Amino acid sequence: MKTVLLKFVLPLLLLGLQATGTARAASDEVTWIADKQGCKVANTFPRAGETIAWDGTCKSGFADGEGVLQWFYKGVQDDRYAGTLEKGWAEGHGVLTRANGAKYDGQWHESVQQGNGRYEDPDGSWYEGEWKNGRPNGAGQYHRPDGRMFIGEFVNGEFEGNLNEKEKAGEGKPNPNRL
Repeated sequence: MKTVLLKFVLPLLLLGLQATGTARAASDEVTWIADKQGCKVANTFPRAGETIAWDGTCKSGFADGEGVLQWFYKGVQDDRYAGTLEKGWAEGHGVLTRANGAKYDGQWHESVQQGNGRYEDPDGSWYEGEWKNGRPNGAGQYHRPDGRMFIGEFVNGEFEGNLNEKEKAGEGKPNPNRL
């Protein structure tokens, strides 16, 4: 049975930026941002006043290989990505640590969570399992701040479980999507 989107999916972790919930492919129109050396990184949701620093290699003008990508917003350190970039996109394994303390450690494809990974929210909740297009999708487990754990199948960020009508309404055992 479908329930509402999980709380932690709303602030999706697209690489270093504010998320809209829609993953973009490399073939879609994208804005590029360059560091002081001119090394470019995909910037799918640009904000005025942001800059970057990349400490990895630059290949044909794009960040490529292992390294740390530090975002700055209005001159202040913001989000940080440590991992692999390919042609300016997060690809393979990487760890994104958001300025608010949220963290995603797992697989990326075209700067979106794809494959296996773990997301930890500053409120103490976490999700670990399969991801697709930046959302929990497949087998996984969600741990709420109150200690309740939900293990099962997630589809497009929604828990697919056996919640009865009372649970869906927030009575009895808690719905994983209600705090």
